[in-house]
Amino acid sequence: MKTTIAKLTIIFALMCVCATANAQDEPQIITIPLSHPDEPMSLDISIISAYIEVIGEDRADAEFTVQVEQGSRKIITPSGTKELTTGAYSLEVDEHDNHISVDTDWRMNKINIVARIPRRADLELSTTNNGEIVVSNITGSLQLENTNGPITASNISGSVIAESVNEHVDVSFASIDPDSAMSFETINGDLTLGLPAQAGAQLNIDATQGEIISDFEVDIQPSKPVVERRNDRGGVEVRVESVIVANINGGGPVIKLKTLNGNIHVKKSGN
Repeated sequence: MKTTIAKLTIIFALMCVCATANAQDEPQIITIPLSHPDEPMSLDISIISAYIEVIGEDRADAEFTVQVEQGSRKIITPSGTKELTTGAYSLEVDEHDNHISVDTDWRMNKINIVARIPRRADLELSTTNNGEIVVSNITGSLQLENTNGPITASNISGSVIAESVNEHVDVSFASIDPDSAMSFETINGDLTLGLPAQAGAQLNIDATQGEIISDFEVDIQPSKPVVERRNDRGGVEVRVESVIVANINGGGPVIKLKTLNGNIHVKKSGN
């Protein structure tokens, strides 16, 4: 019942702001209590056009600062056409059993969200148009997807899967999960991966163009095509992939680095 009441209150508040946001031009701050404050949480944000920033802090709740960029609409009246600098929107923030989801109805207006949450958290963040994803100081499993914008993550402990199409991906770790494979992909951007100086990893590098730069000494392994076969109701799919295999500090979890038109830089965190 508490979750339902909180959700309805947040929707109402944001819809009321639509009429006054242009005059006040103030961001809305939403605080969400967690069902289990002493346990790790998870956060899911999927918005078509958004700046999404998630900051890990020493706290027991989650705080969201939300601001919608002004749109432009017209209204035709008997006396003529008038310009409107506002647009209706609604946004839902829902917490259940330490899982928070943030969703909005589709609008052209870009939404800026800054989330301050406990450090121990699993994240699923995605945006598509004219957006950006920024994450810092999080311990957990991160899935980050941004079609037309950059992805930046710093001081991460755990594992990350990050994918962009047209911008850079820059992820720096304080520590890595030795039991989790990771993947970083972009088509038209650069990849920058920061690892602790003593971290061991097996890099699977797929780079068509651009330079590959490593601050670590690497041990190049004999590479052979990897064949993946999947059977499902629709038939059989076979994919053959050949990559550069490079171990750093004796090897470790597999980290896939793939770019088509960008550079790859594997650096030591803090450098």
